Amino acid sequence: MTDISHVRAQRFKASEEKRHNFELKKLRSENEKQYRDEVKKFENTLGRMREEYQTKINGLENELEQKLTIMRSRHEMRLQDENKRLAEELKNLKTSHNDQLAEVSESQTNEIENMKESHRRTLQNAREKFIKEQAKLETA
Repeated sequence: MTDISHVRAQRFKASEEKRHNFELKKLRSENEKQYRDEVKKFENTLGRMREEYQTKINGLENELEQKLTIMRSRHEMRLQDENKRLAEELKNLKTSHNDQLAEVSESQTNEIENMKESHRRTLQNAREKFIKEQAKLETA
C-alpha cells in the first residue's frame, strides 16, 4: 500500500505542480498583458504630452518671431526717423556754419578796409607833416 500511496502522492504532486505551473504561466501572461497595456497607455499619454508640448513651443516660437519682426520694423522706422532728423540737424549746422563763416569773412573784410583806411589816413597825415616840415626847412 505504501507503493500505491507513494505513486498516488507523486501523481498528485505532479498534477499540483502542473496546475501550479499553469496558474503561474496564466498569471505571468495576465501580468505581462496588463504591463504592456499600462506601458502602451502611458506611452500614448507621454506621446500626446510631447505633441502638446511641441505644439505649445511652436506657438510660442511663432509668437516670439512675430513680436521680433514687429520690434525690428519699429526699430527700423525709428532708425530712419532718427537718420532723417540727424540729416536735417547736419544740414542746419552746415547752414549755420556757412552763415558764421560769411559773417566772420565780412567782419574781417570790414576790419581790413578799416585798417587800410586808417593806414591811408596815417600816410596822408605823415605826408602832410612831411610837406609842412619841408616847407619850414625851405623857408628857413
